[in-house]
Amino acid sequence: MKTKILIVEDDKIVSFEIQSILNQNGFDSTICESYNCCIKNLDTFKPELILLDIDLSKKYEGIQIGSYLNSKSRIPFIYITGYTDTETLKRIQTTKPVAYLSKPFREIDVIGNIELALYNKKASFDDIGNYEVEEESKYSKPIKRALEYIDTNINQEIKTDELIRVSGWSKFHFIREFGKEVGKTPYQYVLDEKMKLASSKLKNTYQTVKEIAFDIGYTSNSSFTNAFVKHSGISPSSFRKKYCR
Repeated sequence: MKTKILIVEDDKIVSFEIQSILNQNGFDSTICESYNCCIKNLDTFKPELILLDIDLSKKYEGIQIGSYLNSKSRIPFIYITGYTDTETLKRIQTTKPVAYLSKPFREIDVIGNIELALYNKKASFDDIGNYEVEEESKYSKPIKRALEYIDTNINQEIKTDELIRVSGWSKFHFIREFGKEVGKTPYQYVLDEKMKLASSKLKNTYQTVKEIAFDIGYTSNSSFTNAFVKHSGISPSSFRKKYCR
């Protein structure tokens, strides 16, 4: 079976050039142009590696995806960038990519970095295999379904009733078991995950607070700010000033 690689790039000339290189070297690939498309394809295409442009339609949108992958997934990713300035490289490093390719790139560089990333991924998975088995047994299947739903839909409003439906349990049983297995209520878990993602965006992107609010499922800037202050004890703007000097 061919190794699946997701190309996240909104420049059609570049994305088709990369896809042609991958096809010629025996990989299975598909192309995405946005954050939402990428997140969707994590479940539908199930890539083993992601090639990720750092800009896309919004400046540094690729770094937002990198932040998400770093916190929510073990899929390795390689940044594609035309930037080599210190500030950009610093932001790239915080999201822990396995490598980065500078434009213009050569076929040998693309394939060499991919092969190294896939080799390191296999070695890493071999090392933590026993740990993953332990993690798999940590949650019951209904709770795992709810947690996977949260991860996939973290950029939308997530209601407890929908988590109950996904789990297949009754409301009382789901809330009781969720608290027992996860250690917090569904509402608190969702809030914590949204705030983690918001914090990462504030640190690693140039998105405005309003853009971040809408990106993680809040309908207004004020409701997001109030939630962030309640959760972190500091406003989003103050958080950014404190950690992004």
